[in-house]
Amino acid sequence: AISALGTGNVLIQGGGAQNAADKVVQHNGRGTVTIDGFTVVTAGKLYRGCGDCTNNGGPRNVVVKNVKAKGVKELVGINSNYGDVATISGTCGSSVPIVCQEYKGVNKGSGSSSKVSTTANCKGQTSLSAC
Repeated sequence: AISALGTGNVLIQGGGAQNAADKVVQHNGRGTVTIDGFTVVTAGKLYRGCGDCTNNGGPRNVVVKNVKAKGVKELVGINSNYGDVATISGTCGSSVPIVCQEYKGVNKGSGSSSKVSTTANCKGQTSLSAC
Protein backbone atom coordinates (compact mmCIF):
# COMPACT_ATOMS: atom_id res chain seq x y z
CA ALA A 1 0.00 0.00 0.00
CA ILE A 2 0.91 3.63 -0.45
CA SER A 3 0.79 5.32 2.98
CA ALA A 4 0.25 9.07 3.31
CA LEU A 5 1.63 10.05 6.71
CA GLY A 6 2.11 13.40 8.44
CA THR A 7 0.53 16.71 7.52
CA GLY A 8 0.41 18.07 3.99
CA ASN A 9 -0.77 17.26 0.52
CA VAL A 10 0.13 14.23 -1.58
CA LEU A 11 -0.13 13.91 -5.37
CA ILE A 12 -0.21 10.47 -6.96
CA GLN A 13 -0.03 11.06 -10.70
CA GLY A 14 -0.14 8.19 -13.14
CA GLY A 15 0.76 4.62 -12.30
CA GLY A 16 -1.38 1.77 -11.14
CA ALA A 17 -1.90 -1.19 -8.86
CA GLN A 18 -3.50 -4.60 -9.12
CA ASN A 19 -4.41 -7.55 -6.91
CA ALA A 20 -4.42 -5.57 -3.66
CA ALA A 21 -6.18 -7.64 -1.00
CA ASP A 22 -7.18 -4.47 0.87
CA LYS A 23 -6.28 -0.80 0.38
CA VAL A 24 -4.07 0.72 -2.32
CA VAL A 25 -3.74 4.16 -0.66
CA GLN A 26 -3.93 4.47 3.15
CA HIS A 27 -4.20 8.08 4.42
CA ASN A 28 -3.14 8.37 8.07
CA GLY A 29 -1.99 12.01 8.06
CA ARG A 30 -3.94 15.23 7.49
CA GLY A 31 -4.40 17.13 4.25
CA THR A 32 -5.45 16.23 0.73
CA VAL A 33 -4.46 13.21 -1.33
CA THR A 34 -4.98 13.68 -5.08
CA ILE A 35 -5.04 10.53 -7.21
CA ASP A 36 -4.89 11.49 -10.89
CA GLY A 37 -4.59 9.23 -13.93
CA PHE A 38 -4.18 6.05 -11.88
CA THR A 39 -5.35 2.56 -12.87
CA VAL A 40 -6.53 0.07 -10.26
CA VAL A 41 -7.55 -3.52 -11.02
CA THR A 42 -8.82 -6.01 -8.42
CA ALA A 43 -8.56 -4.32 -5.02
CA GLY A 44 -10.51 -3.84 -1.83
CA LYS A 45 -10.31 -0.04 -1.87
CA LEU A 46 -8.39 2.52 -3.91
CA TYR A 47 -8.33 5.00 -0.98
CA ARG A 48 -9.19 4.88 2.72
CA GLY A 49 -8.84 7.60 5.32
CA CYS A 50 -7.64 6.01 8.56
CA GLY A 51 -10.56 4.50 10.44
CA ASP A 52 -8.84 3.87 13.79
CA CYS A 53 -5.55 5.80 14.12
CA THR A 54 -4.09 7.09 17.38
CA ASN A 55 -5.32 10.70 17.86
CA ASN A 56 -7.58 10.13 14.87
CA GLY A 57 -9.35 13.10 13.34
CA GLY A 58 -9.40 15.18 10.23
CA PRO A 59 -10.11 16.52 7.93
CA ARG A 60 -8.59 14.26 5.35
CA ASN A 61 -9.64 14.96 1.80
CA VAL A 62 -9.25 12.94 -1.36
CA VAL A 63 -9.55 14.01 -4.98
CA VAL A 64 -9.92 11.14 -7.45
CA LYS A 65 -9.81 12.14 -11.10
CA ASN A 66 -9.20 10.42 -14.41
CA VAL A 67 -8.94 7.04 -12.69
CA LYS A 68 -9.69 3.70 -14.36
CA ALA A 69 -11.00 1.05 -11.97
CA LYS A 70 -12.02 -2.57 -12.44
CA GLY A 71 -13.01 -5.06 -9.77
CA VAL A 72 -12.69 -2.67 -6.81
CA LYS A 73 -15.10 -3.32 -3.92
CA GLU A 74 -15.07 0.30 -2.74
CA LEU A 75 -13.31 3.07 -4.63
CA VAL A 76 -13.08 5.54 -1.74
CA GLY A 77 -13.73 5.34 2.02
CA ILE A 78 -13.84 8.54 4.13
CA ASN A 79 -14.70 9.44 7.74
CA SER A 80 -17.55 11.94 7.51
CA ASN A 81 -17.58 12.52 11.28
CA TYR A 82 -14.09 14.07 10.93
CA GLY A 83 -15.16 16.32 8.05
CA ASP A 84 -13.41 14.26 5.37
CA VAL A 85 -14.55 15.02 1.81
CA ALA A 86 -14.10 12.96 -1.35
CA THR A 87 -14.38 14.53 -4.81
CA ILE A 88 -14.55 12.12 -7.74
CA SER A 89 -14.53 13.16 -11.41
CA GLY A 90 -13.55 11.90 -14.85
CA THR A 91 -13.37 8.35 -13.52
CA CYS A 92 -14.58 5.20 -15.27
CA GLY A 93 -14.67 1.49 -14.61
CA SER A 94 -16.58 -1.73 -14.10
CA SER A 95 -17.39 -4.02 -11.18
CA VAL A 96 -17.08 -1.15 -8.67
CA PRO A 97 -20.25 -1.49 -6.56
CA ILE A 98 -19.43 1.37 -4.16
CA VAL A 99 -17.84 4.57 -5.47
CA CYS A 100 -17.75 6.45 -2.16
CA GLN A 101 -18.49 5.06 1.31
CA GLU A 102 -18.71 7.21 4.42
CA TYR A 103 -17.59 5.81 7.78
CA LYS A 104 -17.59 6.89 11.41
CA GLY A 105 -13.91 7.00 12.32
CA VAL A 106 -12.72 6.18 15.85
CA ASN A 107 -9.60 6.57 17.97
CA LYS A 108 -7.26 3.60 18.29
CA GLY A 109 -8.52 1.25 21.00
CA SER A 110 -12.12 2.49 20.73
CA GLY A 111 -13.43 -0.30 18.54
CA SER A 112 -13.56 -0.29 14.77
CA SER A 113 -14.87 2.28 12.34
CA SER A 114 -18.34 1.58 11.00
CA LYS A 115 -20.10 2.35 7.74
CA VAL A 116 -22.75 5.08 7.86
CA SER A 117 -25.60 5.68 5.44
CA THR A 118 -24.88 9.35 4.71
CA THR A 119 -23.30 10.49 1.45
CA ALA A 120 -23.16 14.30 1.85
CA ASN A 121 -19.34 14.33 1.94
CA CYS A 122 -19.08 12.29 -1.26
CA LYS A 123 -18.91 14.90 -4.04
CA GLY A 124 -19.04 14.35 -7.79
CA GLN A 125 -19.58 10.94 -9.33
CA THR A 126 -21.73 8.39 -7.55
CA SER A 127 -21.36 5.71 -10.22
CA LEU A 128 -18.84 4.83 -12.92
CA SER A 129 -19.48 4.45 -16.62
CA ALA A 130 -17.51 1.90 -18.65
CA CYS A 131 -14.05 3.00 -19.79
